[in-house]
Amino acid sequence: MPVIDLFSDATSFPDLGCDICIVGSGPAGATLAAELSGSTARVIVLESGGPERRNDCDDLDAIESVGRARAEQWSVRNRIVGGSSHTWGGRCAPFDEIDFEARPWVPASGWPFPAEELTPFLDRSAAHLGLSPGSGFSDEGFWQMAGRRPGADPDPARLRSFFWQHSRDPQESYPYEYMRFGRGIGARMGQNTALVSGATVLKIRTTESGTAVTGVDFAGPDGTVRTLTASMVVLCAGGIENARMLLVSDGAGPGGLGNRHDLVGRYLMDHLRGPLGAFDPDGTIALQKRFGRYNVNGRFFRAGFRLAPQVQRDEGLLNCAAWLGEILSADDPWDQMRGLLRGRLRGLDARQLMANAGLFAGSARDYFLEGNGIRRRLSGLDLLGMVEQRPDPDSRVTLSDRRDRFGMPVARIDWRSNPDESRTMCRMAQLVAAELPRMGFAAPALVEWVRDGALMPDSFVDVAHPTGTTRMSDSPSTGVVDPTGMVHGIEGLYVSGSSTFPTAGHCNPTQMIVALAIRLADRLRMQQQRMVPASVSGPAMSGATAVPQDPTRTTVLVTGATGRIGRVLTADLLARGYRVRATTSRPLGVAGTVAGHGVEWRQFDFLKDEDFETLLAGCDAVLHLAAEIGDADRMARVNAEATDRLSRAAERLRAGGAGPRAFCYVSTVSVYGSGRRRVIAEEAPVLTVERDIPSEYWALRYVRTYGRTKLAGELAVRCNAALVPCIILRPAVVVDVDALIGIRKWHWTKRMLAAHRHAHHIFVHDVSDAIIWSMERMLSGGADAGQVETYNLSEDDFPEPTHADFMRKAYAASGDTRFRVVPMPWVGDWLHDFLRFRTLPLRNPLWRMRFPSDRLRAAGYRLQFGMAHAQARALENLRHERQRETGDTE
Repeated sequence: MPVIDLFSDATSFPDLGCDICIVGSGPAGATLAAELSGSTARVIVLESGGPERRNDCDDLDAIESVGRARAEQWSVRNRIVGGSSHTWGGRCAPFDEIDFEARPWVPASGWPFPAEELTPFLDRSAAHLGLSPGSGFSDEGFWQMAGRRPGADPDPARLRSFFWQHSRDPQESYPYEYMRFGRGIGARMGQNTALVSGATVLKIRTTESGTAVTGVDFAGPDGTVRTLTASMVVLCAGGIENARMLLVSDGAGPGGLGNRHDLVGRYLMDHLRGPLGAFDPDGTIALQKRFGRYNVNGRFFRAGFRLAPQVQRDEGLLNCAAWLGEILSADDPWDQMRGLLRGRLRGLDARQLMANAGLFAGSARDYFLEGNGIRRRLSGLDLLGMVEQRPDPDSRVTLSDRRDRFGMPVARIDWRSNPDESRTMCRMAQLVAAELPRMGFAAPALVEWVRDGALMPDSFVDVAHPTGTTRMSDSPSTGVVDPTGMVHGIEGLYVSGSSTFPTAGHCNPTQMIVALAIRLADRLRMQQQRMVPASVSGPAMSGATAVPQDPTRTTVLVTGATGRIGRVLTADLLARGYRVRATTSRPLGVAGTVAGHGVEWRQFDFLKDEDFETLLAGCDAVLHLAAEIGDADRMARVNAEATDRLSRAAERLRAGGAGPRAFCYVSTVSVYGSGRRRVIAEEAPVLTVERDIPSEYWALRYVRTYGRTKLAGELAVRCNAALVPCIILRPAVVVDVDALIGIRKWHWTKRMLAAHRHAHHIFVHDVSDAIIWSMERMLSGGADAGQVETYNLSEDDFPEPTHADFMRKAYAASGDTRFRVVPMPWVGDWLHDFLRFRTLPLRNPLWRMRFPSDRLRAAGYRLQFGMAHAQARALENLRHERQRETGDTE
């Protein structure tokens, strides 16, 4: 991705236009740019700040506050590449279903679409925010993911458990670092995208009638004003600046853009937050463990409460959350430990560390055995609350008479609160104080204003979540942007971020911002692709409802068709009447003999060839098997980069009215690495894609790289999916009959050490059948356009799963002494790996893990053969082999 820094070279911006101009590089803008990378669109991101924080940039965030006091601007608003993710606290959560409803007791409430519409985009947001998973991690979903439930829940008719997940930057291993969207931004964007820092947008340009956007005017650090033409402009500058930019853009008429009904800047909401009560920190370990921090699959979660929907309806309350707020003691020993781990040994007090040995021991038990956060030494423990605000049209952003250094009006903020917010916070505190004793915990001492039912104090300020100033609605009379994010009546002008939220909910907005940005990126990509002539002609796009009634009229692309799975899959497709286009990097004369006649072979090298659209032209489905294992550079290029290009090409063709209607990607259970838990379902944590972390996978480096690059391929498929439904299969160890018999060729030490292992074998013909089932599921309308489903593919419930089980039967059938082995106890295998890898991870080796296919079975698939059938064929081959050798034909 080209990076143009106007701070270092004010003349470096070229005179060119773009298809899509993104204003701002925070969570919304950076996500949009990453999602649009590799598309047909030329994308330019304009960022007012630079790669480092600068006072002259921060000065442009100045406001004139005339309403309720707001937090100190400079600590929460950042003009820097990455935006306010530079200082955010990392908390992520989706809004509740009730937040999307039109609530009669909350004026102007209701979103123009239901909560479930965002679920696939919340799932996709996990890759951008370093989450695992992206949805379903609160309420009962959290306990299922954690694998335990430590104690009772609150009465669900009054309070619900709630969990916030903390973002994690995959680039940082220590300390635990939240996702900073500015760090490594170039690596997440493609060559069709450019980032320009030091570019402060002044006004948005439109046609003379004001009905379509034409570009933006922006100033460089030296004050030079330039014009960037664009057919689409997306404002991603935050809840205050998005409104201000619309208001100052008055070229098509007074009042600014999208402001025909005087709604731009109105309905400013934020979150009021502060203490509702206090606990005596002594004797609250159990309370902290139940309603504190959790470590699940390498991600931190914080537990708390939210108001039950029925209480909100019955009592006319807003949505609200509460949690424990730890006040760290000045002698908290973890501060010293943090300094030690960062290499700052000065001031280390060994005696103090020894005196806190009990705290460290308790922390280790809580963290490693119980999955909680570490224990801290506290001087206080508060009950904190955060409430949504009642939408109020008089709470607003307007323009001040003050000007910034570019001569533009600064934002004048009249932020207002409502008694409903205080009433809701008081009720939340009362319910928590009543529920905790019922659950066996001490109640907090409520603060005075809560006890008195008074208004919350002025010390309750915003938490830098400005929301609602360009609110979303079906009608221009009730909002600024439509449900897609486009400003009503102005073609090509979009707004992304919390300013579009009709209501603020009770939780932090960043994950919602990222999910909506992904949703918008899909729309922009489709719009842009419609402007590009399709490279392949075809019928109009019909989504996922077209059913292939005749397989002979369906062409299937099989990549990697000469591999173990590909050979079988190609033959099975032909047997079922499908037309097959098969790829191989080998000479066609060799490849043509693999699966017999009737295959259209294409020589295609995923390391070198790039004409993916020609490869895909005319194909109804893609079954992507091609993979590399061995060389790290080749694995990255084939497993990740080529998969990305292939899926993008499928999307481009589909947007043009032709192209595949199904995409199946065959991945591997290696993406899970060595799990902290033995049972690994599809939502379990996966490897870190960006770099090799040996402790995540107890395996040789090339095997870890294979898992990481296959996972990168998965992420590419998931991120690119917009029109083509996709199924990702994660098979266990795929074997054919020859591979089973080939165990006898193992070195004797491997046979002895590994005989005890759970083999994780799955028969290649079952894998082929599952792939075809997946394809037919998508072609017959079983998946929506752009839907991505992920399934484990294994037979871990096979009753005789170990290598030793098969070797005993094979020895009996063949008499081959190479199958006769006395297995060592598992500890010998474990010690052997310990000596090989010289590491002691607190994880399970692969042979201890299980990969259930429950989700695949729930979707309707059943194995057609099974390992019993595969082993029977192998044993029969061994008997025939023995008969040939002995001459015994009876």
